[in-house]
Amino acid sequence: MRTLAALATTAVTAVALSASLLPSAALAAPDAPTTTVTSDTSERAAKTTFKLKRSAKYSHYGQKGVKVTAIVKNGSRPAKGKVKFAVAGKKKTKKLKKGKAAYRLPKTLAPGTYKVKVKYRKMTRKTKVKVQNSLLKVSSVAFTISKATNSWDLPELSGTVRFKGNAPDFGYVDMYQNGNFKGGNGSSDYCCMTPVRQGAFRFYGSTFLGKVQDKPVGTYKYQAFYTPTASFSEYIHSAFITVTVTN
Repeated sequence: MRTLAALATTAVTAVALSASLLPSAALAAPDAPTTTVTSDTSERAAKTTFKLKRSAKYSHYGQKGVKVTAIVKNGSRPAKGKVKFAVAGKKKTKKLKKGKAAYRLPKTLAPGTYKVKVKYRKMTRKTKVKVQNSLLKVSSVAFTISKATNSWDLPELSGTVRFKGNAPDFGYVDMYQNGNFKGGNGSSDYCCMTPVRQGAFRFYGSTFLGKVQDKPVGTYKYQAFYTPTASFSEYIHSAFITVTVTN
């Protein structure tokens, strides 16, 4: 019989021979986790987001139009390239700057609702903008007055207001030099105001031109603004009114 020592020696020898037959990599210690390096291809393939933003839902006929802004991103980065705007049969191409491109609708658009179509590469977005049927019209846009004339003999300025398609029986028309309405009646360019009734208003001679008459000889420009409330949160304005003061 074999002794226990002989059996142990035989077993150790067998294990050693088996290990020598295995590939060396099988006996090596496990490597650290492999790090995958992402190439620029993944950034180019990042999801493109494209949306539109309006400065307002509507504008008033003859006033500054609504601005539509396209915002385009490739992943988290601003996109580059050009954006095409189309409205009322007219097209305009704008270059993206920091992922944004804006187009302001012309103030010449007639009252109505317009679909604005914006295209970036093969992607298209649409929005709607309304132009309100609003208008402030004055009886005259040019006056020449003399400082020697009695204020009650000066001509009056009248006009009509159409606001969102209606002749309002509320609100006010304020007169501002150079059209500078900022600051409201606290502005140094504020002249005077009168109420609107049944879509009409009137500045008597002494109310408007009488105040301009007090200024030095020269030529001045004014603009009438209609506001439905005293807050002046929304308004429409007239054409400029030229007043020449002589001796």
